[in-house]
Amino acid sequence: MERTARCTYEHVFDAADETGADESPSVWRCPHPASGGSDRCLFHRPAEETRSGAVTEALREAVEDDARPSAFVGAAFERIDLAGVTPPSDASLDFRGAMVKSDIDLRDATLDGALRLDRVSVGGAVCMQRLDASGAVSCRHLQIGDRWVLCEARFDERFDATAFSAETVVATAARFEAGATFRKGVVDDDVSVAEARFGGPAWFSHTRLGGRLDFGNAAFDRRLSLAHCRVRGSVVAASATVDDGLSLEHLTVEGELDAARLTVDGGIDATTAAFGGRVDCTGLTARDGAVDFTHCAFGGPVYFDNASVEGRGLRFRSARFESGPASFVRVAVDGGLELSDAVCSAESPVRLVEAAVGESVICDHARFGDELFCSGVRVARDVDLSDCTVGSLTFGVEIGGRLDFAHAHVTDAAAFGDTVVHGPARFTSARFDADPTLAEATLDDTVAAYDVTVERAGGR
Repeated sequence: MERTARCTYEHVFDAADETGADESPSVWRCPHPASGGSDRCLFHRPAEETRSGAVTEALREAVEDDARPSAFVGAAFERIDLAGVTPPSDASLDFRGAMVKSDIDLRDATLDGALRLDRVSVGGAVCMQRLDASGAVSCRHLQIGDRWVLCEARFDERFDATAFSAETVVATAARFEAGATFRKGVVDDDVSVAEARFGGPAWFSHTRLGGRLDFGNAAFDRRLSLAHCRVRGSVVAASATVDDGLSLEHLTVEGELDAARLTVDGGIDATTAAFGGRVDCTGLTARDGAVDFTHCAFGGPVYFDNASVEGRGLRFRSARFESGPASFVRVAVDGGLELSDAVCSAESPVRLVEAAVGESVICDHARFGDELFCSGVRVARDVDLSDCTVGSLTFGVEIGGRLDFAHAHVTDAAAFGDTVVHGPARFTSARFDADPTLAEATLDDTVAAYDVTVERAGGR
């Protein structure tokens, strides 16, 4: 009998290729037989020379035959249709470097081995809805011209989509048992992982989104990173849970941030982030770490009402509040609250109402262009407003330690009614452009009021 010739296709991985931990060879040789009088197999012949139905049938036969290799590196397909397929072994399903003219369909498939889609180019959509993958899934540099659907899929091992691109990503109710990497991605429109579960770290850092990022009601058992992401739409994190820290460093969100009822263990690092619209952290619960918005820019209103920060503190050092109120109604902070060097525009009043701070409130060198309104506030240690500038000040705070108002400047009314200071108070070189109402304040310890200046109408 005449022996069938082997396909002559060879795939050369260049130095930039990520060949994986299995130390794949730099040159891959196709194991499939040549067909149709050609020196190439059915998968490596140009798509226009084959019938799509025949290629699909041959692909399914190869995948479902335990004696045949499920490797199609560099292949050309009109489409890949493996919906509902269940390979008989745990061998890898390898499509690295393949070109797919239209879609990839893996709906309801069950894979015990690894799935490799690295550097695959897809003209249409990729559907992995309800895919059950026991092995690792690698989609590094995967390019998708349309939607990427992962709804209700389950991935037991690490899911890696570093440097992917797609029009839209929909992974609602998916389960990434060992975590997932979507770093350095480019998405033209929205990404949704709402109600998804991540058993390991979830990395979305350095990804660019043209639309909205939604991880509302999602659960992250380990760290979640959105560091260096740029989102042209909004970010939705409502009712999500993160168990090992949330990274938002250098995040840029042109729309709103909806983090209502977000629960985070391990702290939030949002240093140098920028938010163009409303930031809603109402009902936030943060434990075991600081909530840090140092050097952040807020283009819209900011709400931390009913938030609970059980970690080291809530920080807004050198933050900029450009429009709308910064509201801290009934906020509870076990550590300190810091607004040192913060700048609040004339359209950004700061409201601290019925709040409890377990350590100190530090606002030295801050500029409050409109109103600083504090009522029913309890601070266990000190309050430092030294060298700050305030438009209108309403100060109803019970302070367990000292009050430092030295070199502060109030350009409008200043009312200290309902203020109780159990430690020393310092007003040295403070300046008031209207008579301050200090008579109703209770000062239990020493008061330093040297060089206080009061500018009354018509002169001093």
